[in-house]
Amino acid sequence: MKKVVLYIITLFISSGIYAQKFLTLDSAIAITLKNNYNILLAQNAYKTATNNYAPGEAGMLPNIGLTAGFSGSEYNLDQKYSSGLEISKNGATSTTINPAIGLQWTLFDGTKMFIAYKQLGLLRDISMLNLKASIQDNVASVIEAYYNVVQQKQLLSVEDSNLAVYKEEMNIALKQWQIGTSSKLNYLQAEVSYNAQNSAYLRQEVAVVNAIISLNQLLELPLETTYNVRQDITIERELKFDSLNSLATTQNPTLAVAKTGMRIAENNVKETDAMRLPTIGLGLNYGLTRTQSNAGFALYNQTTGLSGGLTLSWTIFNGSIINIQHENAQLAELSAKFQYNLASFQVNTALLENFKLYEVNLKILKMDEDNFLIAKENIYVALEQFRIGTTNIVQLQQAQQSYALAGSQVVSDRYAAKVSETQLLQLSGELVK
Repeated sequence: MKKVVLYIITLFISSGIYAQKFLTLDSAIAITLKNNYNILLAQNAYKTATNNYAPGEAGMLPNIGLTAGFSGSEYNLDQKYSSGLEISKNGATSTTINPAIGLQWTLFDGTKMFIAYKQLGLLRDISMLNLKASIQDNVASVIEAYYNVVQQKQLLSVEDSNLAVYKEEMNIALKQWQIGTSSKLNYLQAEVSYNAQNSAYLRQEVAVVNAIISLNQLLELPLETTYNVRQDITIERELKFDSLNSLATTQNPTLAVAKTGMRIAENNVKETDAMRLPTIGLGLNYGLTRTQSNAGFALYNQTTGLSGGLTLSWTIFNGSIINIQHENAQLAELSAKFQYNLASFQVNTALLENFKLYEVNLKILKMDEDNFLIAKENIYVALEQFRIGTTNIVQLQQAQQSYALAGSQVVSDRYAAKVSETQLLQLSGELVK
């Protein structure tokens, strides 16, 4: 089983196209900003909304179109007039062409076009906020995944340190048995413990590999890619709740989207009000009509000129549909306000909960760091006492277990504090500026 695990790890490391290269957190974030599909989709949505934010899209500009027509006919003509004139002709032909250029322009529609233009701007703003939220979410995931790799590597170092202790214990037990100061039982027990620790080390190596795979998945990199990462987990220990809460009010993407949604709902109410007003349009047309015929009196007829006029339309009554739409828009506006209040409550709750957790994690980290120093000193003392025979192997292995647990706990505490810090910065909108 050990050989199989070692083979998998060796294969993973040797097949990585970035093997042994160093990946910084900034580089990981840059990669996810470039490769992540959710971010790319949000970017396209923002670009589309930006393109749509145009006066023409809101109906504020005129429509100009060119039209042209051609028609022809061939017929037999037989005409008699009161003057006695008679015209009879077979195969008479006639052609007509009528090119024209026209303009249609809504001059006034109850200000709906101006409201529509504002709405397009707000939709662009929401797309930008959604893009920022997508970036924040993915960057937070990358930070947590990156430091999880660091955590797993640190835990591997802890296991390696434990392995060295068990190795020293086994060597001491072997020498004591060989010189007759201790029984073989102590040596066998030490060897069993060493082999168990060796298995734990191999399992932790697999955990490191799996953590790298998870990070590669977030970065959209080939899963077999491997690299070195930084060796420490830095934690910001000066975060203040009042400052974070103030930033969240103005920068949190969820709150900003809800606030923009209220403005959109307000404009929808104004738009239904505008539907009660008349619409005035301008129409201009410049064209040519030319007819040629080899039958009758007029062989050629051509007219050119400009024509135009104003149109007015006004819906006096449409079955109270406008009233219904206006009332629904007001209800939607009220719902948007409820949604903002709910989002604000949820963000504030999450911020407070995460800050309390962040504070507790820092306190636990400090205590466990102090405890680890004690456990480290304890294991050195226990080893020396076991070496000179003043303590037994059971007491030594109790010290070893305490040392291993204390080391692993400090690493886990650091990662937990980093996750809390990341979540606080994400909620306050400070993770990505």
